[in-house]
Amino acid sequence: MPRDSATIRARLVRAALAAAPGSWNPAWRYGDIIRAELEPAARIAVDPRQVLGKLGTRTMAGLKQRFVVPLRSSRELRPIAELPTYRDVEDFAAHGDDYRSTRLYRWLKQSAEEGMPVNARGVLCDTEQRILDYYFTYLELFRSLQQHGYAYRGDDEICFGITADGGIVHMRRGTHRLASAHFLGLPFVTGMVTHADPAWVEQACRRNRGGPLEAIALSLRPFQGQGQSQAAAQ
Repeated sequence: MPRDSATIRARLVRAALAAAPGSWNPAWRYGDIIRAELEPAARIAVDPRQVLGKLGTRTMAGLKQRFVVPLRSSRELRPIAELPTYRDVEDFAAHGDDYRSTRLYRWLKQSAEEGMPVNARGVLCDTEQRILDYYFTYLELFRSLQQHGYAYRGDDEICFGITADGGIVHMRRGTHRLASAHFLGLPFVTGMVTHADPAWVEQACRRNRGGPLEAIALSLRPFQGQGQSQAAAQ
Protein backbone atom coordinates (compact mmCIF):
# COMPACT_ATOMS: atom_id res chain seq x y z
CA MET A 1 0.00 0.00 0.00
CA PRO A 2 1.38 3.48 -0.89
CA ARG A 3 2.59 5.44 2.11
CA ASP A 4 0.10 8.28 1.60
CA SER A 5 -2.83 5.85 1.47
CA ALA A 6 -1.66 4.12 4.66
CA THR A 7 -1.34 7.47 6.43
CA ILE A 8 -4.85 8.50 5.37
CA ARG A 9 -6.30 5.17 6.55
CA ALA A 10 -4.55 5.52 9.92
CA ARG A 11 -5.95 9.04 10.36
CA LEU A 12 -9.45 7.87 9.48
CA VAL A 13 -9.28 5.00 11.98
CA ARG A 14 -8.00 7.32 14.71
CA ALA A 15 -10.72 9.85 14.00
CA ALA A 16 -13.44 7.19 13.98
CA LEU A 17 -12.29 5.74 17.30
CA ALA A 18 -11.92 9.16 18.90
CA ALA A 19 -15.50 10.01 17.91
CA ALA A 20 -16.95 6.66 19.06
CA PRO A 21 -14.54 4.42 21.03
CA GLY A 22 -17.16 1.77 21.82
CA SER A 23 -16.29 -1.81 20.95
CA TRP A 24 -19.13 -1.86 18.40
CA ASN A 25 -17.22 0.61 16.19
CA PRO A 26 -16.15 -1.14 12.92
CA ALA A 27 -12.86 0.76 13.06
CA TRP A 28 -11.62 -1.74 15.68
CA ARG A 29 -11.58 -4.33 12.91
CA TYR A 30 -8.58 -2.63 11.31
CA GLY A 31 -6.15 -4.46 13.57
CA ASP A 32 -3.11 -3.91 11.34
CA ILE A 33 -3.53 -0.14 11.55
CA ILE A 34 -4.23 -0.12 15.29
CA ARG A 35 -1.19 -2.30 16.03
CA ALA A 36 1.03 -0.03 13.96
CA GLU A 37 -0.33 3.01 15.77
CA LEU A 38 0.28 1.41 19.18
CA GLU A 39 3.93 0.51 18.62
CA PRO A 40 6.14 0.50 20.60
CA ALA A 41 3.67 0.64 23.52
CA ALA A 42 2.22 -2.74 22.51
CA ARG A 43 5.57 -4.48 23.05
CA ILE A 44 5.36 -6.18 26.43
CA ALA A 45 7.30 -8.60 28.64
CA VAL A 46 5.51 -11.22 30.73
CA ASP A 47 6.29 -14.27 32.85
CA PRO A 48 5.56 -17.23 30.52
CA ARG A 49 4.00 -19.15 33.42
CA GLN A 50 1.44 -16.37 33.82
CA VAL A 51 0.12 -16.82 30.27
CA LEU A 52 -3.34 -18.33 30.72
CA GLY A 53 -3.20 -20.48 27.61
CA LYS A 54 -3.18 -20.53 23.82
CA LEU A 55 -6.23 -19.73 21.73
CA GLY A 56 -7.33 -22.48 19.36
CA THR A 57 -6.12 -22.19 15.78
CA ARG A 58 -9.62 -22.21 14.29
CA THR A 59 -10.83 -19.53 16.68
CA MET A 60 -7.75 -17.43 16.01
CA ALA A 61 -8.23 -17.64 12.24
CA GLY A 62 -11.48 -15.69 12.49
CA LEU A 63 -9.98 -13.00 14.72
CA LYS A 64 -6.64 -12.33 13.05
CA GLN A 65 -7.61 -9.08 11.31
CA ARG A 66 -9.32 -7.48 14.32
CA PHE A 67 -7.96 -5.79 17.44
CA VAL A 68 -10.96 -5.83 19.78
CA VAL A 69 -12.12 -9.44 20.18
CA PRO A 70 -13.93 -11.37 22.94
CA LEU A 71 -11.42 -13.27 25.07
CA ARG A 72 -13.63 -14.18 28.00
CA SER A 73 -14.17 -17.91 27.55
CA SER A 74 -11.60 -20.14 29.23
CA ARG A 75 -12.96 -23.01 27.13
CA GLU A 76 -11.19 -21.49 24.12
CA LEU A 77 -7.82 -21.64 25.87
CA ARG A 78 -5.46 -24.59 26.21
CA PRO A 79 -2.87 -24.24 29.01
CA ILE A 80 0.69 -23.91 27.71
CA ALA A 81 1.84 -27.02 29.61
CA GLU A 82 -0.84 -29.07 27.82
CA LEU A 83 0.11 -28.08 24.26
CA PRO A 84 1.65 -30.67 21.89
CA THR A 85 4.53 -28.20 21.51
CA TYR A 86 5.21 -28.49 25.23
CA ARG A 87 5.54 -32.28 24.77
CA ASP A 88 8.13 -31.55 22.07
CA VAL A 89 10.07 -29.39 24.52
CA GLU A 90 10.00 -32.23 27.07
CA ASP A 91 11.51 -34.45 24.37
CA PHE A 92 14.31 -31.94 23.77
CA ALA A 93 15.08 -31.76 27.48
CA ALA A 94 14.98 -35.52 28.03
CA HIS A 95 16.75 -36.79 24.90
CA GLY A 96 18.63 -33.96 23.16
CA ASP A 97 20.57 -35.29 20.19
CA ASP A 98 19.12 -38.79 20.65
CA TYR A 99 16.20 -37.92 18.39
CA ARG A 100 15.25 -41.55 17.73
CA SER A 101 14.13 -41.87 21.37
CA THR A 102 11.66 -39.00 21.12
CA ARG A 103 7.91 -39.15 20.70
CA LEU A 104 8.20 -36.26 18.23
CA TYR A 105 10.56 -38.09 15.84
CA ARG A 106 8.58 -41.34 15.97
CA TRP A 107 5.34 -39.50 15.21
CA LEU A 108 6.80 -37.55 12.29
CA LYS A 109 8.51 -40.67 10.91
CA GLN A 110 5.40 -42.83 11.15
CA SER A 111 3.20 -40.15 9.57
CA ALA A 112 5.59 -39.83 6.62
CA GLU A 113 5.80 -43.60 6.14
CA GLU A 114 1.99 -43.87 6.13
CA GLY A 115 1.75 -41.26 3.38
CA MET A 116 0.34 -38.58 5.66
CA PRO A 117 3.36 -36.32 6.34
CA VAL A 118 2.92 -33.64 8.98
CA ASN A 119 3.10 -29.99 7.98
CA ALA A 120 5.00 -28.74 11.02
CA ARG A 121 5.26 -24.94 11.16
CA GLY A 122 5.33 -24.76 7.37
CA VAL A 123 7.80 -27.65 6.98
CA LEU A 124 6.34 -30.69 5.22
CA CYS A 125 8.06 -33.53 7.08
CA ASP A 126 7.89 -36.09 4.28
CA THR A 127 11.56 -37.19 4.27
CA GLU A 128 14.06 -38.20 6.93
CA GLN A 129 16.15 -35.10 6.23
CA ARG A 130 13.23 -32.72 6.60
CA ILE A 131 12.21 -34.42 9.84
CA LEU A 132 15.72 -34.03 11.21
CA ASP A 133 15.96 -30.42 10.02
CA TYR A 134 12.74 -29.65 11.87
CA TYR A 135 13.79 -31.51 15.01
CA PHE A 136 17.24 -29.96 15.31
CA THR A 137 16.02 -26.45 14.48
CA TYR A 138 13.83 -26.45 17.56
CA LEU A 139 16.33 -28.37 19.66
CA GLU A 140 18.84 -25.57 18.96
CA LEU A 141 16.21 -23.00 19.89
CA PHE A 142 15.59 -24.80 23.20
CA ARG A 143 19.31 -24.97 23.96
CA SER A 144 19.83 -21.31 23.12
CA LEU A 145 17.08 -20.30 25.55
CA GLN A 146 18.50 -22.67 28.16
CA GLN A 147 21.99 -21.24 27.87
CA HIS A 148 21.38 -17.58 27.13
CA GLY A 149 17.85 -16.78 28.29
CA TYR A 150 15.23 -14.98 26.24
CA ALA A 151 16.44 -12.30 23.84
CA TYR A 152 14.36 -12.43 20.67
CA ARG A 153 14.90 -9.71 18.05
CA GLY A 154 13.13 -11.02 14.95
CA ASP A 155 9.96 -10.15 13.04
CA ASP A 156 8.00 -13.16 14.29
CA GLU A 157 7.12 -11.79 17.73
CA ILE A 158 4.78 -13.75 19.98
CA CYS A 159 1.27 -12.34 19.67
CA PHE A 160 -0.60 -11.79 22.94
CA GLY A 161 -4.17 -10.90 23.77
CA ILE A 162 -5.51 -9.25 26.93
CA THR A 163 -8.60 -10.68 28.58
CA ALA A 164 -11.45 -8.72 30.15
CA ASP A 165 -9.75 -8.76 33.55
CA GLY A 166 -6.23 -8.05 32.29
CA GLY A 167 -4.92 -11.59 31.91
CA ILE A 168 -2.57 -12.57 29.08
CA VAL A 169 -3.32 -15.22 26.47
CA HIS A 170 -1.23 -16.52 23.59
CA MET A 171 -2.84 -15.79 20.25
CA ARG A 172 -0.29 -17.10 17.74
CA ARG A 173 3.39 -17.19 16.70
CA GLY A 174 6.38 -18.18 18.81
CA THR A 175 4.77 -21.24 20.39
CA HIS A 176 8.09 -23.09 20.70
CA ARG A 177 9.72 -20.05 22.30
CA LEU A 178 6.90 -19.61 24.76
CA ALA A 179 6.68 -23.32 25.62
CA SER A 180 10.46 -23.58 26.03
CA ALA A 181 10.59 -20.51 28.26
CA HIS A 182 7.69 -21.88 30.32
CA PHE A 183 9.41 -25.27 30.71
CA LEU A 184 12.77 -23.70 31.62
CA GLY A 185 11.23 -21.31 34.13
CA LEU A 186 12.63 -18.23 32.39
CA PRO A 187 11.51 -14.98 34.05
CA PHE A 188 10.04 -13.39 30.94
CA VAL A 189 9.26 -13.54 27.24
CA THR A 190 8.57 -10.58 25.00
CA GLY A 191 5.83 -10.12 22.45
CA MET A 192 3.26 -7.78 20.95
CA VAL A 193 -0.27 -7.15 22.14
CA THR A 194 -2.29 -7.76 18.99
CA HIS A 195 -5.77 -8.23 20.48
CA ALA A 196 -7.76 -7.12 23.52
CA ASP A 197 -11.14 -7.95 25.00
CA PRO A 198 -13.72 -5.16 24.60
CA ALA A 199 -14.27 -4.99 28.37
CA TRP A 200 -10.56 -4.31 28.97
CA VAL A 201 -10.50 -1.67 26.22
CA GLU A 202 -13.52 0.07 27.72
CA GLN A 203 -11.89 0.07 31.15
CA ALA A 204 -8.70 1.53 29.68
CA CYS A 205 -10.68 4.33 28.04
CA ARG A 206 -12.48 5.13 31.29
CA ARG A 207 -9.28 5.20 33.34
CA ASN A 208 -7.13 7.31 31.04
CA ARG A 209 -7.45 10.61 29.26
CA GLY A 210 -6.95 11.19 25.56
CA GLY A 211 -8.14 9.10 22.65
CA PRO A 212 -8.70 5.34 22.92
CA LEU A 213 -5.31 4.42 21.45
CA GLU A 214 -3.54 6.67 23.93
CA ALA A 215 -5.63 5.14 26.72
CA ILE A 216 -4.67 1.63 25.65
CA ALA A 217 -0.99 2.59 25.47
CA LEU A 218 -1.12 3.93 29.03
CA SER A 219 -2.85 0.79 30.29
CA LEU A 220 -0.13 -1.37 28.72
CA ARG A 221 2.67 0.30 30.69
CA PRO A 222 2.53 -2.14 33.64
CA PHE A 223 3.23 -5.02 31.23
CA GLN A 224 6.23 -3.42 29.57
CA GLY A 225 8.72 -3.78 32.40
CA GLN A 226 7.20 -6.74 34.20
CA GLY A 227 9.48 -9.43 32.88
CA GLN A 228 12.69 -7.40 33.10
CA SER A 229 11.96 -6.48 36.70
CA GLN A 230 11.58 -10.14 37.59
CA ALA A 231 14.83 -10.98 35.83
CA ALA A 232 16.70 -8.26 37.71
CA ALA A 233 15.36 -9.53 41.01
CA GLN A 234 16.75 -13.01 40.49
